Amino acid sequence: MTQNVKTTMETRSNTDSLLRDYEDLLLKRDEYLKQAGSYQTGYIKEFGAQITENFELKAACIREKKTINYCRRRINRGLAVDVTRMQSEVDEEMQLYYTQLRDLEKATEAAEKSKNVDEFRLSRSKKIYRRLAKQLHPDINKKTETNESLQELWERVVNAYNHSNVDELEELEVLVRKALRELGEEAFSVDVANLEKRIERTERAINDILTTEPYTYGALLADEERKEEFRRELQAEHEDYEQYLSELRKALEEILAEGGFKAVMKLN
Repeated sequence: MTQNVKTTMETRSNTDSLLRDYEDLLLKRDEYLKQAGSYQTGYIKEFGAQITENFELKAACIREKKTINYCRRRINRGLAVDVTRMQSEVDEEMQLYYTQLRDLEKATEAAEKSKNVDEFRLSRSKKIYRRLAKQLHPDINKKTETNESLQELWERVVNAYNHSNVDELEELEVLVRKALRELGEEAFSVDVANLEKRIERTERAINDILTTEPYTYGALLADEERKEEFRRELQAEHEDYEQYLSELRKALEEILAEGGFKAVMKLN
């Protein structure tokens, strides 16, 4: 065996090894992302109602503070409080909070309606996804980034995997094989450029997933004592907001009384 041939074979072997490592890391990253999504759903299912109630109270406190500030500005200038204008201005300033509140309510409702998936379906969906990802993942198969049909199939695969839809994944596996065969891509061209850098980047992404929310919710959800402690913290926060809201309302009444409150109501 000549030196050139030996070197070529060693290079190819190293590339194949790096590619296998990269494929495994991509699959791990996707699995951790899915787990993070599952933990997010579990977290909302457990605590969403309390969190939403607390945010609603928080928004009410913020609205009351904005109302107080509006009244102070008017009174300090010797002007009557235009109730209609006040409500309009405060409503506009509160839109972001109301949007966040609606999102929380929708997320809580969706989490409560979500169903637990049995272990068999989880395992089955994972196995099918691994097979499909090694054929279709855009970080592995260059054609997926440029071919609309493959892009659409990949999006459907990811969606089905995230929902542990085994039936859909089984159907998609047939469609993916058919699409690759029609494109002459059964032995598709693998992108092996900069594998070491891509491996490092994927390792960093995995570390970020594992060390941040919502993945870190998993430890909380697995510990009954911590869950009860967190519920107590949320309840204490709820009581604090209620007390603060009561204080703000009392302060508003006093400000209006001291300022010789006059309200202007605009009629249609």
